[in-house]
Amino acid sequence: MKKMITVLVLALMVQVSFAQEEKVIKEESKSDMQTIFTKENLKVTGGYIAPELKMGYVHEDASLLLGAKLGMTFNNKFTLGVAGYGLTNNSNFDINRTGTPESARIGMGYGGLALEYTLFSDKKIHFSIPVVVGVAGIYVYEDDGDYFNSTYDEIENSAALVVEPGINIELNLFKFFRIDLGASYRLVSQTDLVYLQDEDLSDLTINATFKFGFF
Repeated sequence: MKKMITVLVLALMVQVSFAQEEKVIKEESKSDMQTIFTKENLKVTGGYIAPELKMGYVHEDASLLLGAKLGMTFNNKFTLGVAGYGLTNNSNFDINRTGTPESARIGMGYGGLALEYTLFSDKKIHFSIPVVVGVAGIYVYEDDGDYFNSTYDEIENSAALVVEPGINIELNLFKFFRIDLGASYRLVSQTDLVYLQDEDLSDLTINATFKFGFF
């Protein structure tokens, strides 16, 4: 849990620090309070829907996660939205419930709040710093060896917390279409499982994101 909090704080600090460098401080006529965002300097400048591929490992098995982001961009820098992902292949591993080893499969999905800070978005090639903060659902179920007619008898399940910071190279292909290529680290914590630990589900992923919208 301490590691997750540290990663989240660092990711948010990086995004806020970039924002503060370009922030214009203004005093409103009826108040002396200074704020980072005001009606004058916070404008909607874009929005997108983005299918995403994530390739990495889940419990030492090569895995592919598919998902999507939906976001609204402010001042060509900040994006606020939601994201969700699901494990497409079944990660297999051995467990021992009755003294005899047996095969089990892992199912996993997660989603939540998606934040992103984009640097020099008007350039053809630029960078972005995304972070996803949310919850996951993890399932362990029996592997009966029949891929097409599996009974999916559940052994255990658990909810968990997820923080996933990353960094992307973003390419402006068209005014309505961008591609992000990058990496992120999925940090899973607070699982309550017998046969899996947090570190079995946490790992580095290589990502490809396809953004369709207005920018």
